[in-house]
Amino acid sequence: MRGPGVAVSIAVGHLRTTVLLLALVSLLAACGGGSSGGAGGAGASVDEVESTTTERAQDAVPLVAEALGADVVRASRQWESCMAISWRHEAFATLSAPGGDTPTQLRDVRSALTGAGYVDAAQVDGHVTVTRGDTEVDVQPTPARGEGAWTVTVRSTCADYDGDDLERVEDDEGGPLDGV
Repeated sequence: MRGPGVAVSIAVGHLRTTVLLLALVSLLAACGGGSSGGAGGAGASVDEVESTTTERAQDAVPLVAEALGADVVRASRQWESCMAISWRHEAFATLSAPGGDTPTQLRDVRSALTGAGYVDAAQVDGHVTVTRGDTEVDVQPTPARGEGAWTVTVRSTCADYDGDDLERVEDDEGGPLDGV
């Protein structure tokens, strides 16, 4: 004969399973965005997302370089997995800037980007993060890469793709980012 302790134990076990499943569904919905295409669920094609991200990088990287008095050392672009369930297009640039007061340099970068129409997205020490539409631009000093090194990352939002689009983003080997 089962006592009340066994019934409570079974009920708690079922409750834990239910909570775990709800948390997993919520996580998948938040990370995957539920869209089939890029640009924040607007259904943008791979070409549109790649083009928008590239154009934003071609706009933002020179603005950052000018604000820092920096040279672009390397710039590239590629598709990246978002937690292995969706994809985003990213462009990266490494800049070499003269030494200076980092907080002042960050203020100059933020001012240049917001002056060009980007929206200030985050006030985090050591970073400037701005957005325009569904594209995010993050700028930060990267002293591990050497004195005066800065990194600019431009990324689209995560989106799900299927068919030929999925094959294209999965097989992407990246390449140089021209025009910066």
